[in-house]
Amino acid sequence: KLAYMAYQKAKQADPTIADIGYDDTKMFFTAFVQGWWCFKATDNFYTNFLHMDPHSPAEWRAKGPMMNSLLFADAFQCPKDSPMNPAKKCVVW
Repeated sequence: KLAYMAYQKAKQADPTIADIGYDDTKMFFTAFVQGWWCFKATDNFYTNFLHMDPHSPAEWRAKGPMMNSLLFADAFQCPKDSPMNPAKKCVVW
């Protein structure tokens, strides 16, 4: 949320990116998740990963903040109680 607020304050006016029809808000969230979600992992990978690495798997480092963000749900018009807009959210800031 804090990063999004800083982005809103600093951004240049560019209403949409014509090629894909995303406005600047959707592009902000898309850029965020691209940094985390770069590979497809098997269940075996996650089993081993969870025993060796204290960090959350990349999938959840991308999904977790987005599914708990009202700004994300609004930007992508996620239906209430859908996987990316659950009724119960964990709001940090």
